Amino acid sequence: MKNPFSPSFGSVPDNFIDRQLLAQETIRKIQEGDKLYQTSLIYGQRGSGKTALMTEIAKALSQHADWLVVNLILESDLILSILSQLQNQINQKKLTAKLDLKVSFLGLELGTSLSAEKHSLDYQAILFNLLRDLKKQGVQVLITIDEIKATPELRKFISYYQLMIREDLAVALMMAGLPKNVSELQNDDVLTFLLRANRIVLNPLDLMIIKDSYQMLFKQGSYKLELKPALYMAKQTAGFAYAFQLLGYLLWDHLETSTETTLTIATVDAVLEEFHQILYRNVYLRIYGSLTVKEKEYLQAMAQIGGDKIKNAQIGAVLQKPANYLSVYRRKLIDSQIIVATDYGYVSFLLPAFGNYLEEQMLLESL
Repeated sequence: MKNPFSPSFGSVPDNFIDRQLLAQETIRKIQEGDKLYQTSLIYGQRGSGKTALMTEIAKALSQHADWLVVNLILESDLILSILSQLQNQINQKKLTAKLDLKVSFLGLELGTSLSAEKHSLDYQAILFNLLRDLKKQGVQVLITIDEIKATPELRKFISYYQLMIREDLAVALMMAGLPKNVSELQNDDVLTFLLRANRIVLNPLDLMIIKDSYQMLFKQGSYKLELKPALYMAKQTAGFAYAFQLLGYLLWDHLETSTETTLTIATVDAVLEEFHQILYRNVYLRIYGSLTVKEKEYLQAMAQIGGDKIKNAQIGAVLQKPANYLSVYRRKLIDSQIIVATDYGYVSFLLPAFGNYLEEQMLLESL
């Protein structure tokens, strides 16, 4: 049996745990034309599974004959990209005969001979005419955009998308974004529209589901995993989707290259250093680099104090700042899914071993 874990960003893992019901519910609502789900925003920290969830939903809908799925990146001319992808899918699904060629773009050369700037209004008209024709034929379109941020391209596209909604075209929009980038949208007069979208927040995975998944998957590989080490493994992930995949992958790889058939706590400990270093390099380095100086100071104070739960008053004492000053940065870090409020007056790190990463980072910065 091949390694069932996939610690890669963006791909849908074989063991898509604790998100399958969410994906199925979202797909059902979009298919039913639920207006709340017409515009959806998947919101979560790096490694939380945003892209995987959106990919799963898009893939499922694309398998239906009456759905076309367009996947966009913000660097491209979005209207041209939509037209090009729709053209390919219409041909693949053999919808050409059903469409009115007078209002479609199928005879139009979408190549370098046409200037995107010069013909942007032409492309807009072509796209809207095509969407009207697709709606008449009972064909709906899902547009996905990953890693959204406040850019001129997104601003221009959202203006078009609002017109699509106003005209009641059969179009749904699904986007995924980091908390920091999503929060920046509220400062843009055009993009504030997105804040009214259906918000799909990716919270940590349930530890009991992680434990059960580990036991099931390792059993399928003919490895023995008792309850206590399975719980220990789940605890190391802190419910972080990427950490679940990464730890499982490293342990599976470790067992395949050894004579062990029973996975123990000692087996887990043998890969923890590598597990942490990959987390630091692939996820935490980028998260930490995106923080403001004041946010870093708040987190560093938490790391200095240590412990599973840290009292707000202790953070204030370390930083020598009043509670109302600290509350601003605490809220930002909670919204960014880096820390979580636990008991009243306490906070904890939400990401696994993030305190250890901060300790190493502070030591590095002091040298």
